[in-house]
Amino acid sequence: MLADMLRFLPGIAALGVAVGCLRAASFPPPYNSGSSPEAPALTAERAAASLRLPDGFQATVFAAEPDVQNPIGMAWDARGRLWIAENYTYAERTLKFDLNLRDRVLIFEDRNGDGRFSSRRVFADDLQRLTSVEVGRGGVWLMCPPQLLFVPDADQDGVPDGPAEVMLDGFTVAAENYHGFANGLRFGPDGWLYGRCGASNPGELGVPGTPRAARVPVRGTLWRFHPERKVVEVLGGGTTNPWGHDWDAHGELFFINTVNGHLWHAITGAHYMRAHTLDPDPRVYALIDTHADHWHFDTAFDWTRSRDGAANSLGGGHAHSGLMIYQGDNWPEAYRGKLYTLNFHGRRANQEVLERRGSGYVGRHGRDTFVADDPWFRGIELGSGPDGGVFVLDWSDTGECHNSTGVHRGSGRIFKLTHGRPVRSGPSDLTATPGRELAALQAHANDWYVRQARLELAGRRRRGHALTHAVEDLRAMAAAATPALALRAMWSLHALGEASPDFLRAQLRHESEHVRTWAVRLLTDDWPLDPPLSDRPRPAPGGFDRSVLEELIRQARSDPSGLVRLALASTLQRLPPLEREPLATALAGRAEDAADHNLPLMVWYGLIRVADADAAALARIAAASVLPVTRRLAARRLAEEIETNPGPLNALLATAAAREQRFQEDVLAGMSEGLNGWRRATRPAAWAAFAAQVTAAGSAALVQRVRDLNVLFGDGRALDEVRALVLDPKADLAARQSALRSLIDARPADLRSVCEQVIRVRFLNLVAARGLALFDDPAIGARLAGAYTSFHPTDRPALVDLLVSRPAFASALIAQIPAGRVASADLTPYHSRHIRRFNEPEL
Repeated sequence: MLADMLRFLPGIAALGVAVGCLRAASFPPPYNSGSSPEAPALTAERAAASLRLPDGFQATVFAAEPDVQNPIGMAWDARGRLWIAENYTYAERTLKFDLNLRDRVLIFEDRNGDGRFSSRRVFADDLQRLTSVEVGRGGVWLMCPPQLLFVPDADQDGVPDGPAEVMLDGFTVAAENYHGFANGLRFGPDGWLYGRCGASNPGELGVPGTPRAARVPVRGTLWRFHPERKVVEVLGGGTTNPWGHDWDAHGELFFINTVNGHLWHAITGAHYMRAHTLDPDPRVYALIDTHADHWHFDTAFDWTRSRDGAANSLGGGHAHSGLMIYQGDNWPEAYRGKLYTLNFHGRRANQEVLERRGSGYVGRHGRDTFVADDPWFRGIELGSGPDGGVFVLDWSDTGECHNSTGVHRGSGRIFKLTHGRPVRSGPSDLTATPGRELAALQAHANDWYVRQARLELAGRRRRGHALTHAVEDLRAMAAAATPALALRAMWSLHALGEASPDFLRAQLRHESEHVRTWAVRLLTDDWPLDPPLSDRPRPAPGGFDRSVLEELIRQARSDPSGLVRLALASTLQRLPPLEREPLATALAGRAEDAADHNLPLMVWYGLIRVADADAAALARIAAASVLPVTRRLAARRLAEEIETNPGPLNALLATAAAREQRFQEDVLAGMSEGLNGWRRATRPAAWAAFAAQVTAAGSAALVQRVRDLNVLFGDGRALDEVRALVLDPKADLAARQSALRSLIDARPADLRSVCEQVIRVRFLNLVAARGLALFDDPAIGARLAGAYTSFHPTDRPALVDLLVSRPAFASALIAQIPAGRVASADLTPYHSRHIRRFNEPEL
């Protein structure tokens, strides 16, 4: 019976049942699947002693095996108890996950402050794929992909009040890259629950029962969920595998990543540089690069060569896990406000010094905080506690992260790092602390109390407490306190539903750029955000207020802070597309942002939907823009519609003819990028006058670009030139896609050969597959089905659509299923019905 249940678990999860709450009489105990390591494990005490720490610091063993094993996530509650997520189901590559096992959540408490736990209890032991735990707002939150679970615990006694509820589903766990799945639950200062997801695990998020068309696509980076409104937002896309995030004293969010840059400032609506994948939105065009000014490995070589100590002089290597911005009251002041992350292969804690620059931040390389001499050390998370000491989770193994030797499930440590003897300087139990005292804790020097007090206040409001005096105190704090306290008070008032629009509008005039920034964010907090794919329908209209928008437009024109303007640029993606032009024009008119790391691209991301709704408005914004990158990308977008809607491009060309050379360069560059790979295009009506002006006064490079486009607008590019672009591995991928489409339209004699040559080039191969589908040859179906795993997971549904279009192709697809090269779940009921209609007995 149990074996049958376990066999159908993936199907149960797809139906929205809380897999984490399936119960049975017993489960097999965790087992070690790892090979015998060359280096034996140190005892926990010796491992702690092996940590090389700065002078004045010491490490103690808070807990170790068998009391804690495979710790993967941590959280705190208002009583100062440490919650630990243990993951046993994560397995070696061949197995991915052992669903015969179960994961669990533990609660530790240190009553006498000696740095070691005094009590331990099991909160839940029937979970699977558990990656994270968070506590607050009425219960316990568990990330168990494909689901986000909530276990009620209203009395906060550490005992479930009832069964788990599925709050969200759709967090895919990819078969090929299963270690990059959803993780990292943590409440933000705005009251939302934040989490992370790797780009190689694309998902479709929604509350259970949400139809696919209404789900929010996640393609990497961060997402957030509102516990009361039951709304999910995906805050961006890209990077590779984020496994750590935290907020600084100003509420700015940062996250850590692997391979393609380790440190990122989280910007709502951003599209970040990514490794191994292409941004799924073809209109994004350009991506925001890392926010660090350094790397922790030598980028002259492949990132895989940064292991085994090869990158120790640079910081340890490409892989990072866990992130903490220290804001406690135990470590010396020199450590406060710095960002710390665990370098997986370097077995150390990297330090980043965050500095304001332009619209955001840059991370500078600080001194490594500690190095572990224990070869089993696999740091996975870190965070500070109620006495200011820092707790470090050690997965404790000899493999993982591409160096897999199996999984040693019987090991795990929690170390505590302190400076001198830590002293707890606040209440021991915030659940028994009066509301006014909780409000006063917003001024505490240890941010642990600030966050927990805010969560406790929000939980009491959720249970119906009036909190009248606490609210009055917070309002007074917001009005008269220092900027830092005003910011904390504003977050708390917002979490309690007490930050009115009038109050937030007043904060737009605050002296602090951070208060003004958060006023922008909170004023638009309930306006729906664009999904990260521009072809997805926008959510239903929310609390959009035109009078607030007018205030924001004035702010965009006059505010001296790039950080405020960055928040306003994010707000573009919360506006109805036809309402974006005035705010976008104001932001695009700020010359001081022309070379900014973030703003030109963030303004563009907000304009992607404008082009679909009103291309003429996009042309007007580009004409008014002093941001070269923004107007170049706008010209590219308009050029792509040269055949179907040439009017806006003509308007931009007419404007450009009378403008300075730099403006003309940007328009020409955008047109060239938009038409790269095209074989022939219709000459725009305004082209002749523009080309004559550029040729008369432009540089040699500009003149050559005009000549190239004249060829495109005349007899067209030679097929040999187009073919060479398709086959050039160094060429821009979008241009190769356009060129291949041009070849498919032209149908040259060697079209099949060209398509077959690129059938395993990820993101280009879907276009190639459509070209090959023109040939009715069973061998092509076999070739496409055999290359299935070369296609990115986001492209596979379209490939399956193509393969079920013909009986011979469908037969080749089905033949791949028994061998495991195509997952049976990738064939939907729609595909099955389509195949049945062929009425072929063997199918």
